Amino acid sequence: MLITDIGCNKVWNALAALSYKQATGKLILDNGEQKWQIYFCRGQMLYATGGLHQTRRWYRTISQHCQHLKFNASLLSTEELWEYKLLQQGLTEEQITLKQAKTIIRSSSYEIFFALASQSILNLDWQLDRELTSELCPNLVLSPLELKEVIEAAQKLWERWQKIGVNDIVPEQAPVVKKSIKLQSRLSEESIEVLTNKFNGENTLWDITTKKRQCLALTTRTMYHFFKQGLIEVRAVPDLPSPLEQLRLAYCSTNRYRPLIACIDSTPTTGKFLEQILMPKGYKIEKITDPMQGVGLMAKKNPELIFMDLFMPEVDGYALCNFLRKASMYKQTPIIIYTGQDNYINRARGLLVGATDFLRKPATATKILETVEKYLKLKKQEYQNKNNLSQSLALAPEF
Repeated sequence: MLITDIGCNKVWNALAALSYKQATGKLILDNGEQKWQIYFCRGQMLYATGGLHQTRRWYRTISQHCQHLKFNASLLSTEELWEYKLLQQGLTEEQITLKQAKTIIRSSSYEIFFALASQSILNLDWQLDRELTSELCPNLVLSPLELKEVIEAAQKLWERWQKIGVNDIVPEQAPVVKKSIKLQSRLSEESIEVLTNKFNGENTLWDITTKKRQCLALTTRTMYHFFKQGLIEVRAVPDLPSPLEQLRLAYCSTNRYRPLIACIDSTPTTGKFLEQILMPKGYKIEKITDPMQGVGLMAKKNPELIFMDLFMPEVDGYALCNFLRKASMYKQTPIIIYTGQDNYINRARGLLVGATDFLRKPATATKILETVEKYLKLKKQEYQNKNNLSQSLALAPEF
């Protein structure tokens, strides 16, 4: 099903129909770049998740409503619906109350529905799943009325967002103060320090408003004044690793097979983003923010795959890709162009200078993992086969 001019009202109509049918399963909403999932059990909503910052949102709502919650991610069998399962865990262990748990669900859903309100087109896919259940905590659901209240609140925030004219900003972006003579001439050192501490490029607008207990629209309007004057910029920031990913990261630290992936990008956040996605999956990341010096050092480490931006201050990405491809040690190395400047001409030029593939920033974690697995799966299998053979030879009886 395709829904255009979505808005919260249209989302509510789709969800109301599922509630009326007493449906059990999940509704997947997809805009081509992001996916959201809304889980139902017998017509009542269990949890809404997905989007750009699934894990950031979890930790943000936890810190807001029950900072003392301690959970054991090793008890989770799968990653699906992990947030809801951890809330169930907290309830059964009497760490949190039902009221706190439902407040967390409302708060998280509020952010989800605000994001959905801004989407002009969404694909909807309903997947029946009769195994979904809230039997351990039968009241840990949002009724249709409670769900409607959350959606209406998100719709009101979106209407206010449009009214104050900040549509070109999304709350998942992180504002950062630009260091410039223009700023120094307009503000005192004390004011600059306050702004820099608040807008440091690490915290998203959602993060800032939660920490400061402020209104999202008000904080954004204040920031937007400086943004329009060129004193503040906003940037994409990566999600945090989920609790299960953190467990895998600890496991992978002792895993013998850890392919090295190089990231050549003048922006440090890109390397951090790839690191948070790929390290939990068993990969090592070499972050190169200065290609002039870093490429020479990279040759000593011989990465098995390279992510590279096209447009960097001192280096032309096309020329660098062509240089690497002509070097004998990189003739077979997958080179993935990862850039925000995505168009037909850039893709064609990238392929002409030897790029293997092309990803547009900011790519989802799923897309990045799919790309890496696509090009390194065969090498990983070869390593495992070789390792299994050596183990078999070591265990073979001597005659």
